[in-house]
Amino acid sequence: MMPGGGWRGSMGTVGGIPRTYGLQRNFGKEKPKDPVNRQRTTVRRIAAWFRPYWGSWLLVVFCILLTSGLSVLPPFCVAGIVDVAIPEKRADLLMLLAGAMVGLAVLSGLVGVLQQTLTAKVGQGILHDLRTHLFTHLQDMSLAFFMTNRSGEILSRLNNDVNAARSVATGTLVGIISNLATLAATSVALFSMNPRLTILAVAVVPAFHIPSMVVGKIRRRLSGQTQAQQATLLGFMGERLHVAGITLTRIFGQQEADARTFSRHSEHVRDLNVKQSVVGRWLFMILSTFSALGPALVFWVGGQQVMAEALSVGQLIAFAALLGLLYRPLMQLATVYVDIQGAFAVFDRIFEYLDLEPGLPLPEKPVTPARIEGRMVFDRVMFQYPTAAPPGRETGAEKTTPELRPALRGLNLQIEPGQRVALVGRSGAGKSTLTLLVPRFYDPTSGRVTLDGIDLRQYDPGALQSHIGMVTQETFLFHDTLRMNLLYARPGASEEEMIAACKAAHVHDFIAGLPDGYDTVVGERGFRLSGGEKQRVSIARALLKDPAILILDEATSSLDATSESLVQEALETLLRGRTSLVIAHRLSTVLGADQIVVMDQGKVEDAGTHAELITRDGLYRELFEQQFRHVLSTVPAPFSDGRKMKS
Repeated sequence: MMPGGGWRGSMGTVGGIPRTYGLQRNFGKEKPKDPVNRQRTTVRRIAAWFRPYWGSWLLVVFCILLTSGLSVLPPFCVAGIVDVAIPEKRADLLMLLAGAMVGLAVLSGLVGVLQQTLTAKVGQGILHDLRTHLFTHLQDMSLAFFMTNRSGEILSRLNNDVNAARSVATGTLVGIISNLATLAATSVALFSMNPRLTILAVAVVPAFHIPSMVVGKIRRRLSGQTQAQQATLLGFMGERLHVAGITLTRIFGQQEADARTFSRHSEHVRDLNVKQSVVGRWLFMILSTFSALGPALVFWVGGQQVMAEALSVGQLIAFAALLGLLYRPLMQLATVYVDIQGAFAVFDRIFEYLDLEPGLPLPEKPVTPARIEGRMVFDRVMFQYPTAAPPGRETGAEKTTPELRPALRGLNLQIEPGQRVALVGRSGAGKSTLTLLVPRFYDPTSGRVTLDGIDLRQYDPGALQSHIGMVTQETFLFHDTLRMNLLYARPGASEEEMIAACKAAHVHDFIAGLPDGYDTVVGERGFRLSGGEKQRVSIARALLKDPAILILDEATSSLDATSESLVQEALETLLRGRTSLVIAHRLSTVLGADQIVVMDQGKVEDAGTHAELITRDGLYRELFEQQFRHVLSTVPAPFSDGRKMKS
């Protein structure tokens, strides 16, 4: 029995939502097992995000081609200066060629600025689209997904992984096009100068490919491992550095143990990043060796041609300068290949989340009622929480385990409009599970739940939930102002409506007494407020929404007498005139209910008013005597006959 008397829900709750163990499952669709097909699929999916910006990409490509063409002209100016202007002492030609070199640099720089501007806009636009789509997709996931995944790991996918993909959107693609264009322009220029030397120079090109392939595979594996370890580290930090987490750490004196665990996670991230850096450096060393081999051969053979007067010194110098433009893009393309493999690992993690099946199927023609009466019928409802899919069958379909007892087993219940129903029973009876079916957080495994005669699966989820309010055991408030937290229920509410709701919840005077009033920031999860203050804010928020159906999981047993009294008065205002399902913890709620539903092992054991149930030799009387008899002994006798008592 909890302090203050009362029975708890069918399972513990976090933020008012039940903890459901054994929910870990693979939500994603099957991926292509063939690495080649998988890579092609990834390339096609990445390309789909670039497609809306094709017009801007054409301008980027034009800028790249123009820059590449301009980049091969300065060596020809150098050749003209060395072979013609200086030997012939032509000052006018020398000035013209020198000025041309400066002009080409300025023009190339201006085109580069335009290219970078367009690239940044397109790249950031793609990241914005990807991040927004992923966030929206995650909003449609089932509660089971969020119960079985650390919030830090989810944030890592949404933030770290998307940011890691930025290099592909803003650098890799541009680098590929730019290097290919430079390579083509340089090759044409080299062949026009000396075909024999050009063939010699490109003879070492195939040697660039082999190390890139090997290092690329290693880099892809390390990149995936690094992102996963960073997600683990972020998840650990999110828990331990949260105000509740740090409080728990200090209560149990686990600072040193947590510091060691954090250090271990950080070491894993450090080691993986070091490996990536070393692998990249080995590739650079190998490529540098090959890039030095080509010029050495050119100077050896070209020098002999100069000595034989078959090639001028200026041409050899220009050819050597162009070799830099040949090998530099080759090295960068080899490095880009490695970067692409790392980016594939990041995109695979992003697409893994985008492939997750939404929590519940949507109806073809959803019902969107403007108002509802609130008549609910649970017809032979059976429900079992989804569990892990067997290995090798990651289809995304929800699985159930026959060995586990269903949370609800053939439950039948009818609730009339405006009726106040109290749910009571032992822990594990299925009370909290039943309330999660009403806003369609889950669908029944079999049977159905109807609202005003319509199956809940036929409603538009948003329209359905707009008519339902919840006040949970643990009030969640955003790290924002009280005004924002209140208006979150109904953003269009007026100031007068907000204040009226707060007055009805007995919290207006408290808020008005704060230095910043309704603009006071409540802190992380509202930790600057007491339990009673947060609860009354939550009630005011529900009043502001003005739902037709209310689900209430009372949390007054841990409050002091003054806070409890205020919260109970606010709850009475909130419950009045609404169809309500109340997981009962307090005697006043049980006595004041129009119908008390006694649940046991996922079924309705009994139902009726307090006066009816207390006379029967059943589970209700047993629970009542165990948990409430000492309360009745402290109140006047008239209340023991089942009449309502004041909150």
